[in-house]
Amino acid sequence: MKWLLERSKVILVLFFVFALLGIYTFLMIPQRELPETNVNLGSIITIYPGASVSTVERLITNPVENAIQSIDGVNEFTSSSKSGVSSVIVTLDEEVNKTEVLGEIRQAVAVLSSAFPEGTQAPTVTDINNNSPLVSFHLTAESYDDLQGLSDVMERWETEIESIPGIASVTIKGLAEKQLVLSLSSKEMAAKGIGFQEVLGAINKEYYPTPLGTQRMENQNYQLKLGQTLKLSEMESIVVGKDLNGEQVFLSDIGSVESQFKSPVDIVSYKGKPSLSFTAYIKQGESIPTVNDRVSVKVEELSKSLPEYVTLVEYYSQAKTVTSIFDGLFSSFLIAVGAVILVTLLGLTLTGSIVVAIAVPLSVLLGLIPLPFAGVDLNQISIIGLIIALGILVDDSIVMNDNIQRRYTLGDSPLMGAVNGVKEIWVSVVTSTLAIVFTFSPLIFLSGGNGAFIRALPTVLITTILASTVIALLFVPMMQYLFYKKPRSRKHSAGIVGKGFDWIGDSYAKVLRGIGKRPVLISIIGLILTTSTFALILFTPFEFFPAADKEEVTIDVAFPVGTTLAQTNEILKEMADLLESDSGVYETSIFAGTGVPRLFSSSLDETGEYTGQIVARVDRDKQTAKDLITKWTEPLREQFPNAVIFMNTIEQGPPSGAPVTVTIQGTDMEKLLQIRNQVKKEIENLQPELVTDSVGQLKPTMIYEPKREQLSQYNVSLDQISRQIRLATDGIPVGSFDDGNQTLNLVVYVDRLEPGTNLDLSKMDMAVFTGKSASPESVKMTELVSVKEGQEIPVIQHLEGVRSIVIRAFPGEAENFKSEVGKIVEALRGELDENSYTIELGGENDNQESFFVEISILFTIVIFLVYLLIAFQFNSLSMPFLVLVAVYLAIAGAILGLFVTQTPISFLAVMGMVSLTGIVVRNSVVLLEFIQQRRREGITPLEAVIESGRTRIRPILLTTLTSIVALIPIATGGDPLFTPLAVTIISGILFSTLLTLVIVPSLFLTFVRK
Repeated sequence: MKWLLERSKVILVLFFVFALLGIYTFLMIPQRELPETNVNLGSIITIYPGASVSTVERLITNPVENAIQSIDGVNEFTSSSKSGVSSVIVTLDEEVNKTEVLGEIRQAVAVLSSAFPEGTQAPTVTDINNNSPLVSFHLTAESYDDLQGLSDVMERWETEIESIPGIASVTIKGLAEKQLVLSLSSKEMAAKGIGFQEVLGAINKEYYPTPLGTQRMENQNYQLKLGQTLKLSEMESIVVGKDLNGEQVFLSDIGSVESQFKSPVDIVSYKGKPSLSFTAYIKQGESIPTVNDRVSVKVEELSKSLPEYVTLVEYYSQAKTVTSIFDGLFSSFLIAVGAVILVTLLGLTLTGSIVVAIAVPLSVLLGLIPLPFAGVDLNQISIIGLIIALGILVDDSIVMNDNIQRRYTLGDSPLMGAVNGVKEIWVSVVTSTLAIVFTFSPLIFLSGGNGAFIRALPTVLITTILASTVIALLFVPMMQYLFYKKPRSRKHSAGIVGKGFDWIGDSYAKVLRGIGKRPVLISIIGLILTTSTFALILFTPFEFFPAADKEEVTIDVAFPVGTTLAQTNEILKEMADLLESDSGVYETSIFAGTGVPRLFSSSLDETGEYTGQIVARVDRDKQTAKDLITKWTEPLREQFPNAVIFMNTIEQGPPSGAPVTVTIQGTDMEKLLQIRNQVKKEIENLQPELVTDSVGQLKPTMIYEPKREQLSQYNVSLDQISRQIRLATDGIPVGSFDDGNQTLNLVVYVDRLEPGTNLDLSKMDMAVFTGKSASPESVKMTELVSVKEGQEIPVIQHLEGVRSIVIRAFPGEAENFKSEVGKIVEALRGELDENSYTIELGGENDNQESFFVEISILFTIVIFLVYLLIAFQFNSLSMPFLVLVAVYLAIAGAILGLFVTQTPISFLAVMGMVSLTGIVVRNSVVLLEFIQQRRREGITPLEAVIESGRTRIRPILLTTLTSIVALIPIATGGDPLFTPLAVTIISGILFSTLLTLVIVPSLFLTFVRK
């Protein structure tokens, strides 16, 4: 230490360099609202146009599941089979290389796809990412027709924005996709003697001819190319064959070609006006403000090309949210720094206060340097970690500064005062630092979404506390040495209220002398009072993750299956009008169809023409988002009884779901539906807020029953029937058309059915060969099939390849709801054939229960590590128990503080309790270390306790005050996520410090007497 102090100036230059590196890290580290969480998910989407739900399950989903289940790295998979679509979601093991495993899945599915039925599109295997929305716009106009005219404009927007560095993707809602429609007339085709396959063959030959290859001429290779028709206007002039008279038949003779819009999958409106929604998503690891600036410049440029009748409105900006949050947090941070420095001025000399004032920001800057390597960026959680660290990191500097000042008071020289000051307490400083590191290290390994959400907090605390220890052991003694090295008066004032601390020290010495008379009684009374506070848990509210203090409320709505998109939009408008009649709502947006584009932590589990979402924004001066939910949930459900309505606001933390779920699995869907109906009925008798299931209502279906005798007579297959009907209804995609500027899907119709009209089989002719002539004859479709109305299950879901139905229940005000549902499940389980059907109770919030189990295990590990650390320091197995009493006192104080303020016990409140383990042991360690040092000098236990108490009361109170004042801005800031954390730590530290000063000495004297 002496060698280092003699080279103080050189080492201080190194500190300055590291400080510059910390500033650079701060400026370059990405900023975002909340920590990023990685999802090990992939999806396999396969389109089989026109296929029924059961057909998709049998021919697509089942083979895909069989192909992927044996691939290494696949943890589990779920699937849903809908009409025309198979979707398989794959969860991968956490430790695997996601890209490699998805590559293996891609290969397996590609091999499998060759056996799929004709007409099935190639499966698409994609990486499900967790890219967050950066910015979202509404483009409004007076009519939807005006907006559809923006197709080319929005295509340019999409291309330009996606090319910006840092942008992952773009989503446009409300804009119908363009397609090329070939409408053929069966009558004209029959009159000309042209078959459907001839038409397709002619188109393929024109647009996809056999490549000519290359030719070598004059020692040079030439690529041979055939001039093709690439203009849409020229397509109708294609020769498709010859008529019965041998004359050429052009495409225009039997049909027409035109560019049309598909039926939209979304209808969007903003403040009652037709709208397009344009949302850009940011790549993981990118800085929100930086990428947002790039997007803003590009959007401003692109907006100049918009027609005058279009209004561009910025609907959501994560950058503005981040700026607002960071402004508040940085204000709290600066207030905390100022408060900490002010507190140190109260009890330290001016020189000591200056040293501590420099040590605080220096520790923070050094602590920032490792964060990028640990995968931590600047977000709400990491900033809160810095604020918590403020109150802790200053402790080492205060304790070290106070002890060096004490050595100078005893007459040591500038050099030896610094050397002896460090020598006396470095073990305690390092031990208490390691205790904090041991406390927070296990939290880094907390699993799941909760672990990913909170990981930045322990990481920031560990890096800054380690930095503060280095500062305390090197920077503080060097600064003190340099200050006192120059000749000056050695008289100094111990802070603004130094005499007050001296009086407190003398008074505390008298209290300790009194404790020494009845240590056993005082210990028992203190522990009994402390233990009794744990009963207050029963009277303290609980909220795992609170609702964010935001203005958005999302209303998820599902109508009966079969409701058209237009009908859905109209009813959503009625709901929005009702909400806007509330004076506390200042605007609404409607997203009919697939819902909100992943804004406000909201999305729909199942989507279709019958689903949609409304986003209502409240005036927070008049009411909160929760107030709106409470006020309008029941009125909306009463006014729209056929709709399933769920109102929600943004919840801070990882996404959660239904508190209670019942999963039914088995082989036969009809039996599963019967069980579902029985379970739902019994659950609804408990009067919960809402009960839904993963299947929903059966959808209306037109069933075409084949007349087998006639089919055999005319030699007609079911595939021909299906193709003929589909050509009239949905059309058949036959490829794409590229004119060099854009690529459009080509869909063919024969006798296309106009939207909104019913299919009349009596007017549909089918060409058949009876053998009586070489030419086909025309037969009415009614001779081949009959039609009746029926119902079909809208979706078949699998969990690990087994057919499943999941019932989701939200209890609302129902009491003991989960236990009552458990009784229903147990009663029904006894009636089921366990070999064919299973029923299980669970909850999509089970991660909360697993969190408390995991945190209990981690807390036990933390206590054990701290125990071993202190046992090594004091070379005693009993002494650590005295130190850990402070932890017990702190948790009791935290519960008391939460109860008094009626602050909910939440995820971060529990994190605060775990954090207290490392924070509060410091005072006990420092106090007991001084007691042991005095005992080694030969004085009695009581005198050692009294002298140590008088000496250490100043740094103990100062460190306690700094920890508390650093968190006061957070505790009083009103943030529902972080207030419980701040209240927990403040009350825990305060309660623990006050009782530690009494109970730890009394317990020490009790043990010594034994």
